[in-house]
Amino acid sequence: MTDENTLAKSLGIPLAELRAVAETGNAAYRYERRLIGKKIRLLRPPRERLMKIQRAIKTRLLDSMPLPPYVHGWRKRRSPKTYAKVHIAQAAVINADIQDFFPTVPAGRVYGFWLRAGYQEKAAKLLTALTTCDNQLPQGAPTSQSIGNHVLLPLHRRLRLLARIHGLRYGAYGDEIAISGRKRTRRLKGLALRIIEQEGFRANPKKTEVMLRNARQKLTGIVVNRKPSIGRPQYRELRAIVHNCLVRGPTGQNRTDHPNFKMYLRGKIAHLEQVIPRLGNRLLAEFERIIW
Repeated sequence: MTDENTLAKSLGIPLAELRAVAETGNAAYRYERRLIGKKIRLLRPPRERLMKIQRAIKTRLLDSMPLPPYVHGWRKRRSPKTYAKVHIAQAAVINADIQDFFPTVPAGRVYGFWLRAGYQEKAAKLLTALTTCDNQLPQGAPTSQSIGNHVLLPLHRRLRLLARIHGLRYGAYGDEIAISGRKRTRRLKGLALRIIEQEGFRANPKKTEVMLRNARQKLTGIVVNRKPSIGRPQYRELRAIVHNCLVRGPTGQNRTDHPNFKMYLRGKIAHLEQVIPRLGNRLLAEFERIIW
């Protein structure tokens, strides 16, 4: 079991500094409201001293902790494409998203994770104080996603076992899960949702569905019916916006009133690059010629 002194040495930060920053509590964070996707979220990015410590915790402790291959989100060398690829050309796909994941992970659950990771009580309490805020995993902190992956492992293991028993496929991307396979896969939706609740979470009803082969099956923005794509209508719309920005100028093309339209459009192209590199590179070349 790792004690506080060994923890400080492994982070390369004096124990006194770790304790001093931990004692500042919520004052070590800033509070920002930011539009993420279609929802305004309250972010809690850490201030400079805590940011340095959290980055050390992530790179020196969390990044080396193993994760199973079916966990695709919030980790290196995995992506929405690797997650979606598992579920290509399946008769049925169950897709569920955990509602308000980060705010529903209390400090006690994070403390339990650090204990299971092999830290003594005092070290685990110190790490918990350094990685939680307002009794939750703070969105905007560099450690939260990695900790989130490990907090979700008991849920993933149960759902993965459920899928294996029925000869189905399972994968997770962050706080989103998917089970796919034969048409009768859809019968497991209720049981999968009960398992999510038993593990202390709640599936978002607006983002929980069973997708059959005769309709569009989409995971993390990637259509998986036949081969990875963003969908023909979505590609045509994106191509038209980029072309119009290039020919007519970007003024008037921001039909969704996005506060940073340039970065928003660049992000859409980056997503396409990841899914279909050839088409993404083509649009990127046009994007870079736009006069902003």
